[in-house]
Formats: sequence, C-alpha cells, structure tokens
Amino acid sequence: MAMFNRIITPLLGLTLLSAALHSPAAAQVPVNSRLMISGNCSGCDLSGRDMSQLTLTGADFTNSVFNHADLSGGEFDGSNLSGAHFRRAYLIRTKGNTVNLSRAVLSDAMMNEAHLTASNLSETDLRRADMSGGVFTGSDFTAARLTNASATQADFTQAKFHSAQLDHANFENAIFTSAEFKDAKFGHAYLDGASFEDADLSGADLSETRGLTQNQLDQACGSHSTKLPTGNKTLRICPKNMLIAASTPDIAVSDRTRRRAIIDGVDYGPKLDQLERTRKDLRETLATIDRAIEALPPRGSAAARAELQFSRRQIVKMMDRL
Repeated sequence: MAMFNRIITPLLGLTLLSAALHSPAAAQVPVNSRLMISGNCSGCDLSGRDMSQLTLTGADFTNSVFNHADLSGGEFDGSNLSGAHFRRAYLIRTKGNTVNLSRAVLSDAMMNEAHLTASNLSETDLRRADMSGGVFTGSDFTAARLTNASATQADFTQAKFHSAQLDHANFENAIFTSAEFKDAKFGHAYLDGASFEDADLSGADLSETRGLTQNQLDQACGSHSTKLPTGNKTLRICPKNMLIAASTPDIAVSDRTRRRAIIDGVDYGPKLDQLERTRKDLRETLATIDRAIEALPPRGSAAARAELQFSRRQIVKMMDRL
C-alpha cells in the first residue's frame, strides 16, 4: 500500500477529521488508500497523492486541490467537491451518487468507467477529460465545458446539458436517452452511433456536428430554434414547444429545415406549415398595401387611402388571431 511522507494509522474505515488536514502541515498529511474520509477539508492541497480506493463519504472538500492525484476506484457518495481541482487526476472507475462537482476543474482527468450518478457537474471544466465507458445518469452538466472530451460509449441517460459547450467532444455510441440539451453548443462534436431516444434538443446548435443521421434525429425532438446540419434533415417539435412554435411568426420553413410536430401519433407538421404559409402571404399583402399607400398622390386620394388603411387593419387583426 502506497504511503506518503508521514503515516496516519492505516486502519480500514478510519475517519479523517477536518482538524487533521487543517494543521499547518496540511499539504504533507499522508492519506493511505482504502481509507474512509469524512469531515471538512475545504481548501486542502492533496496534489499528487496516491489515494486509490479512497472513500469520501459525505466529506466537504470544496476548493481542495487533487491535481495529478490517483483517486482510482474511490467512492464519493454525497461529498461536496465543488470548486475542487482535479487536473490530470486519475478518477478511473470512481463511484458516487449525488456528488457535488459544480465549478470543479477536471481538465485532462482520466475518468474512464466512472459512475457519477445524479451528481452536480454544472459549470465544470471537463476539457479533454476521458469519460469513456462512464455512467452519468441523471447528472447535471449545465454550462459545463466538455470541449475535446472523450465520452465514447458513456451513458448520459436523463442528464442535463443546458448551455453546455461540446465542441469536438467524441460521443461515439454514447447514450443520451431522455437527456436535455437546451441551448447546448455541439460545435464539431462527433455523434456517430449515439442514441438520442426521447432527447430534448430545444435550442441546441447541431449545425456543425459530425456523424449525425436522420435516424438519430427521428428519436429526438426540439424547437423551432434548433439548428440542424445541412442535408434535408428534419426534427419534430417537442410537445411542450408546440404552442410556442404555433405563436411564433418568424419560423423559417423550407424543405431543408421543416420540423415535424407529432403529438399522440398525429403529425401536425402540415398544419403548422400551412399556418406559416398563410402568415407569409398576409405579410406580403401588408407590404403591398403599404407600397400602394406610399404611391398615392397627396391630393385627391383620401377615399382610396382610407380604404387601403381599413384593409390593412383587418389583415393585422387576422394575423393576431392566427
């Protein structure tokens, strides 16, 4: 068993109290593997330590530093690691439920086969992290940065990626069942074989993604503001976005970007398309009336002007009812 410069009694199930690591020599306090740590060690520096299979149960390690440390096989259930630094740390096969890693720095960390479920990874820096084969079901990656991360075959079922940055991340064969990507920026993410069953892509930018197929999009739904790659790809509108889509006058509808709206097996897409065409025709009619009013001579055209203005008001009222 690896040990540090000084030795704490190497008993299994040892509880390391906060006072021990808050001593003046806190950075030098040794921590043996297979130990159980609880208590408070906020701001501690444990860089480069060998703490494999360490159990942090309900511990408070906010803003602590674990850069280059080996935490492989550790368990972090209920621990608060918000703001902690894990640059180039080894977190292979770590486990934890409801772990708080918000605003933590995990850049270049090795997280292969990690199981961090129902955990908070919001605003977390995961750039270039290796999350391959990991399980992150129900976890929150809101505003997280996963640029150039590798998450092949990872399971993100019911995870949240609101406003997350995913440029050049590798999600080959990843699972995003019922995941949410509101306003996520996929950039040049690799999505070959990824599953988006019941995923919500509302407002997401997928315009530059690689490997995304129509079959994958058919499993998901989105909103009128979702951006798709070129190539006649379509995406159905999520039921919760139906009213928003129907009341938005400037939805661009074309053969390339047409969205399908399916509720209870009924495709309302054609009706939405017809609604948009009607709005477009009415806007063009308004423009024609406005040009006609401007072209009227200043004198002797009061009756014609009044009639055109009346027609314009009627069309505006009609558009308000659509």
